[in-house]
Amino acid sequence: MTGTPDFDRMSRDEIANWLLEADDITPWREWAKPTSPTGTFVQVDPAGEVVERVVTVKMPSDMVARLDSAAGRDRAGRSGIIRAAVEEYLERHQGEAA
Repeated sequence: MTGTPDFDRMSRDEIANWLLEADDITPWREWAKPTSPTGTFVQVDPAGEVVERVVTVKMPSDMVARLDSAAGRDRAGRSGIIRAAVEEYLERHQGEAA
């Protein structure tokens, strides 16, 4: 096969046939590379504020019951209590190896 095909103009079937017949699929691999940057992304709302992420935590049912009881008395609720506890833990163990 000669030349580099225009994968953007080819149908899926044409690309599949080209891949089956190609001796070297390097042009397709280059074309198929993800174009989005790599790294850690943070979701923000339209105002630019960071959107909080949902984290699932497993804990014994008696601990959840105690947490719910405390959350009923705390304006921050269950999530606020857990955030505060994690923040306190992270501050206490700052700089320690994982």
